[in-house]
Amino acid sequence: MRREFKGLLIGHLILACFLVWYLFDLITLLNDDSFQDALLDVELNPVDGVLDRPAIIPKIIHQTYKNQDIPEIWKSGRQACVDLHPDYQYILWTDEMSRQFISEEYPWFLKTWDAYPYPIQRADAIRYFALAHYGGIYIDLDDGCERRLDPLLTVPAFVRKTVPTGISNDVMGSVPRHPFFIKALDSLKAYQKNWLVPYITIMYTTGPLFLSVIWRQYKRWGVPEAGKVRILLPEDYKTHTYSFFAISPGSSWHLDDAKFIKSMANHLIFAIIGGFLLFFLIIFVEYHIYSFILSINLKKLFRKIPFVGTISRYWNHAKMRNMRRRSRKDSNLPVEVHLEKIHESV
Repeated sequence: MRREFKGLLIGHLILACFLVWYLFDLITLLNDDSFQDALLDVELNPVDGVLDRPAIIPKIIHQTYKNQDIPEIWKSGRQACVDLHPDYQYILWTDEMSRQFISEEYPWFLKTWDAYPYPIQRADAIRYFALAHYGGIYIDLDDGCERRLDPLLTVPAFVRKTVPTGISNDVMGSVPRHPFFIKALDSLKAYQKNWLVPYITIMYTTGPLFLSVIWRQYKRWGVPEAGKVRILLPEDYKTHTYSFFAISPGSSWHLDDAKFIKSMANHLIFAIIGGFLLFFLIIFVEYHIYSFILSINLKKLFRKIPFVGTISRYWNHAKMRNMRRRSRKDSNLPVEVHLEKIHESV
């Protein structure tokens, strides 16, 4: 095996170990264990239609939009949630209202809030703060209510499952100060990073991917019954007669990169083949760059750099002076000492 290939292999092994360590929580999402905390049919649809457990989540519905002028396409769904729950408090978190709330109640987060490059990141963040502070149920504007939400109020906290794994942040609820949502809002600052691709940046700093990773961290070592986060399964979420929500067109925050990423899911085979081709192209280019670097005479290259070359010449002259001094000093020694040194060297 050539030296260049060994070096390249070791470099990629180190990089792989770093990525596994850094993205460990993300990797653990490949193991879908959400069903063990799923909300059961008997809990959501009691046989006699009467709930046998008290509501512990406050009767508050939270939604977000940039202002009070909600698009026409979402008005009917929003109105259905209001009409089905006349005994619930309804709060629409506008951009102005959200920032004022953060500045008054959580000023330590205001710098991070203002630094978010995309408005959807602030819309994501405020829902975690609202649930942690007031409790209640958060619902995206494109999620119209199909039935009363009372059965969801009987657990300390819930989120909905996404396919194939992880959880989403478009429908969720909790009691005030639930430890999971406290952990979520406390983690937002640490996850504020730019991942270059807008869709990935949004998803992994405040969006569903962020919440899924925090959820995985939260439950890693087990939680008491009162601290559990229950999971609303897809069939209870939408498309069935007993589902809680009906979905209108949404994802208004998606940019061109999100559309491209989603289009790859519709052409999965071509995306996989393209991914492998890109991987081998990167390895090919890296190999040739690495081979070129190793073929360069670094000593000659460094000597051409003015500052490094001056230091190198000074160092060589100093070594020569020391050698001459030793030579003159040795020439004044008796013959017996010279013979002894020669004998020691042999």
